[in-house]
Amino acid sequence: MLYLYDQAIRDDLMKSLDSDNANPNVFITDAENYPGILAQIQDDTITYPLILIKRDDDMAIDTQLAQFTRYQFGVPASIDKENNLIYYERALPVKLSYTVRILSHNVVDTDEMARELFYKYISMYYLTIRSPYESDRKMRFGLSVDMDAGIQRESSSAEYLTNGALYQSTIRLNTEGCVSLTYTSRHLTREVMSTDIDIM
Repeated sequence: MLYLYDQAIRDDLMKSLDSDNANPNVFITDAENYPGILAQIQDDTITYPLILIKRDDDMAIDTQLAQFTRYQFGVPASIDKENNLIYYERALPVKLSYTVRILSHNVVDTDEMARELFYKYISMYYLTIRSPYESDRKMRFGLSVDMDAGIQRESSSAEYLTNGALYQSTIRLNTEGCVSLTYTSRHLTREVMSTDIDIM
C-alpha cells in the first residue's frame, strides 16, 4: 500500500502546478532513468521544467510510534456483516523519505520552483490516502522538508539533453504517520449468558 503515499504526493503536486494527466509536469520515477522513460511517455518530447519524485529504497520502522499490540495482534477495525467476520488491523509505522528533483533549462525556473516547494513543505504539510483493504478508511500523513539537507543545487554538473544544459535542484522530504497495514479475519460468535437469581 506504500504506493498510495507516492500517488498522494504526486497528485497534490500536480494540483499545485495546475498540471493534468494528459500533460503532466510531475512524475514519480527513478530519476536515474528519467530520459528514456519520459521520452516514451511523451512521444520522445520532454517538457521542462519538470519535477521528479523518487521514494528511497530503504524503509525504516518508526520505533517511537510502534505499538506491540497493534503490530503483533491487531485491533478490531471493521465488521463484514454479510459474512459474519470481524477484521483485525495490524499496523506497522514506517518512515518514508523522498527525493524531489527539479529540472529546467535555466537557473531562474529551477530556483523559483525549488523555493515554492521548500516553503510549501517547510512546516508539516498533511495529505490523505484511503486504505485499499478491508477497513476502507481515510488516513492522514504529514510531509516536511529535511531541513538538514536544505536545497542542493547541481547546476555545475549540468547534463546536455534536448539541445541544452539541464539544471537540477534537489529537495529531500520526510514523512510522519505512514503505516503499512495488514488484516486478519475472525468469525463473530454469539455467546448467550444466563443467570439464575434466587429471591428469598
